[in-house]
Amino acid sequence: MSLIPIMHRFTAYQWYSATPKCLVYFLTALIILIPHATAFEHEGSSVNFQEYSRDVIRKNREKNKPYFLLFAAQWCHWCDVFNEETLSRKKVYTYLRNHFTNIFIDADIHSSAYRKYKATGVPFTVFLNPDGSLYYKYAGTLYADEFLEVIQDVHKNISENRSVDGEENSQIEYVPPAELKKADLVKLREMFHQGILDNFDLKEYGLGTGEKSILHQTFLYLLHSLRGTDRKDAIRWITRTLEKAIEHIYDPVEGGFFRYAEKKDWQIPHYEKMADLNAGAVMIMYEINRQSPSPDLKKAADKTVQYLTSTLFDPNIGSFLSFQEADTSYYFLSGDHRKNGQRPNVVEKVFTDRLAKTLVYLIDVLDYTTRNSLEEKVTQSLDFMAEMILKNDQLYHYYSISERQWLRSGSLPDYAYSATLFLKAATKFLSKRYHEVAMKILRLSKARFHDAEKRIFFDPSMDSLDDVEYLMEMNGLFAQMMLDMEMIQWTNDDHRNQTEPMITYFSAMDELLEDQIWDAENWQFAERYVPYLKAVDKFLASRE
Repeated sequence: MSLIPIMHRFTAYQWYSATPKCLVYFLTALIILIPHATAFEHEGSSVNFQEYSRDVIRKNREKNKPYFLLFAAQWCHWCDVFNEETLSRKKVYTYLRNHFTNIFIDADIHSSAYRKYKATGVPFTVFLNPDGSLYYKYAGTLYADEFLEVIQDVHKNISENRSVDGEENSQIEYVPPAELKKADLVKLREMFHQGILDNFDLKEYGLGTGEKSILHQTFLYLLHSLRGTDRKDAIRWITRTLEKAIEHIYDPVEGGFFRYAEKKDWQIPHYEKMADLNAGAVMIMYEINRQSPSPDLKKAADKTVQYLTSTLFDPNIGSFLSFQEADTSYYFLSGDHRKNGQRPNVVEKVFTDRLAKTLVYLIDVLDYTTRNSLEEKVTQSLDFMAEMILKNDQLYHYYSISERQWLRSGSLPDYAYSATLFLKAATKFLSKRYHEVAMKILRLSKARFHDAEKRIFFDPSMDSLDDVEYLMEMNGLFAQMMLDMEMIQWTNDDHRNQTEPMITYFSAMDELLEDQIWDAENWQFAERYVPYLKAVDKFLASRE
């Protein structure tokens, strides 16, 4: 039996879109009476999950069972729903315990595994064959009966050595070019520009025909790289996109934007609030307001800064936090009614890559506002990170407030985003200490991640080059940093011989980009191209 019809019939949010608005508002009024869903506590789950580790598949191979891998996150409302409405049902957890090896993966803590399996949201389910090879994967929540049908079919098909109909898709295999051609760089940049401009939704705004969000890096790159009529069009379309976002995925009571909207008309928000996404939203709103003044954009930007510097800043550790949990009901309530409700929890963890991205945006935001002691909180957060980096011979992935310590070795994004952050901070604040931090991160990054044969930064957690866009993004960040160092002459090293191989390696991405543009409903992939394209622009300018 094919699993495809099942996954088409049951989507994670089908109930929401089918619920009359009057009923939704009635149900949200019950928030003051009904306790919120608690965070996903997999340790006590009846499924008997094993905790993920890099060798967990190998250790369980002798059981000769298929694997059920569940990616979830502490801030994810639908992960809680999946736990309470599906995994807590006896018929489900009994079948899983008897027929699968069940592994829980925190998508934030184990971000390298999230990238390895190319997860596209949370909850995200991966089924593996007993030998550890991929059988099937999907994003979203199914309720108990539907999920039981899926896992029964998966087990039956694997037992009979049958594949999933339609699961395998042809993919372009990337072959790095032997030499650098300026024409290839120009072609890639022009294809990106045109692909974005051609796919703005001129009815609902935002990009594409699928989920809608504020693509901060993409929008800022368009403003800085386009000229003439194209730039005027981009300003107008981005402005309308931001107005749509304020209307549909913005919290006017407490400030801050939700993660994204599931539908092309900006309906069905996903109510998580992320620090880096909100910092990016603030930056693009201030920049658009400078180009074309808008009281609504400035008001939303100011209130979001207030949200970041209050709700998502912990004065006890002196740092911005990373997430506030989602709550499907809470955000329907007015300010007065919220006083009687339970506010969504702020996750008491600081993730290094997300903090770095947050601060990169907020350093630029300081050119527009210093309200709410923003500069003080930015420098406190920088110092919080700097202390960890200077005292250790590695970067850590996250800080746990409850455990009062940094945990888990950092991955390639932690190093790449932190390196670019501290070079930016050193320049902004004329700080020798931040410059020292940036240079230390770069040295550690070269030692841990630079592949001498490929002459690029490579992620050792990856099995191959199958996620070349991710590697392009990471190398774009390092290339930008090295080019900036070359420009301001803050080092005696010759980075020309180090940046050119990185630029060359990814200069033939046009075929893959074209394929993405043709097939895209979700345009998050565009964000991965921006760091590389910014590096290309700096590289070409430095060689003229």
